[in-house]
Amino acid sequence: MAAAKVIQDVVESAPFPLIANDWQSCEITCLAMNDHYVQDKECPRHMLLSQNSGFLDPSQFTSLPASVRLGIRAAMAYGHAFDAHFESVKSAAPCKKIMKTISMRTVVLDGQRFVICSQHKMGDKKSYGPPDLDWWARIEQLVAGKAKDAGLTEHWIRKEESSLWCGVLDGIFEQTDHLCRKEQLDQALIKAMSALPFPFLLCDPFLPDCPVICLNEAAQALTGWGEVRAGVAQADVKLLEGAPGPTHGAYHVNYGRYKAGEEEEEAERLAVRATCANGRPCAAKFRQMYELSGDTPCSIWFQGCSMAQGVKGPLSGTTVWYLIGLLSPEPDPVQWSRGASCTKDMASCRSAFEKVLSRPETWQGAESNEPPPSEPASHEGPAPSPTLTSEAPSEPPSGPPRRASEKSLSELESRGGDVKLLSCPLWHSAA
Repeated sequence: MAAAKVIQDVVESAPFPLIANDWQSCEITCLAMNDHYVQDKECPRHMLLSQNSGFLDPSQFTSLPASVRLGIRAAMAYGHAFDAHFESVKSAAPCKKIMKTISMRTVVLDGQRFVICSQHKMGDKKSYGPPDLDWWARIEQLVAGKAKDAGLTEHWIRKEESSLWCGVLDGIFEQTDHLCRKEQLDQALIKAMSALPFPFLLCDPFLPDCPVICLNEAAQALTGWGEVRAGVAQADVKLLEGAPGPTHGAYHVNYGRYKAGEEEEEAERLAVRATCANGRPCAAKFRQMYELSGDTPCSIWFQGCSMAQGVKGPLSGTTVWYLIGLLSPEPDPVQWSRGASCTKDMASCRSAFEKVLSRPETWQGAESNEPPPSEPASHEGPAPSPTLTSEAPSEPPSGPPRRASEKSLSELESRGGDVKLLSCPLWHSAA
């Protein structure tokens, strides 16, 4: 592809660490990286090229501040311009901590999106030229010149365009004094939602690529996806070891395939990726991972819901939210989402979420305001998150399999820290 070749040439020509990602792939994958990036990351090309974007940034580390993880996802999803400093580790030496700078932008060449990212260790910018060198001005200059030579149109996603895909909270943000572990809140929601009679799934945006953490029986029957298992917690490790997509160990609603070059398809993909980044509501066709929609597609309504505020651990200072997916066998997602059936089922979802917050003593136990003692998430390399899978673990448990809602908290990795519940759920809406 001419557009991909232009991006590859730009990356190789840049005098500083640079990497580019192909937005069109089911999992946003690495398209190009230069020698400066290889040296800075101390990671060979074959570990990154054509691999899932989880290799390209530290968002797979659940100990990383949530604002950085969600910022990276927003940049990858819909072109949000993201700049941050954070503590990370080297890909080749996970136990070695470093401070890094990351800056991300999205360019469109002849309708094809590419996410370009510069990363380097803090303090190293002077190694790549004058300290006042504007890296993005130089990148845009390179892209413009090479795109013109190739006869391609080009434009950069600016704030005015990316802001169309942002989400906001509906209602008044009111935090209570009720303290619990993030994992306890997860389990309370899973238990409440598993009992719903209509097809429903729940995703955790604070885990890599916003995986499904609850899939009730009605949703399993409709989608063909198996039961979500809460005890595996190995998806990140499998990904870093180079496992192919379907064996990553989790279901992802944003891994479906779309037809290239079709405006309606691109708009839906943007909407789905945006909702996984900020909970902005949208109606879409449900897509199996890595597959185009079949002859009898079903519909899904996505919407985020904020339930707590992080007060300790990697989610500290972050509004803790979840992404719900309401499913239907109806083939037209927009028409169905505006109908009485969707409205009725959403009302049931809202009621279930409200009950979780209004009666925390029923799911947290007698220790109302004190969370149980637990070890903080490890910062020594990638902390395996409880990303969920339908596959059996390497050592099958004895006895019959249990549902996700029946797993004990001791079986889950600590990844969220302490949170304080909100007085009521806050549902997300388009900005």
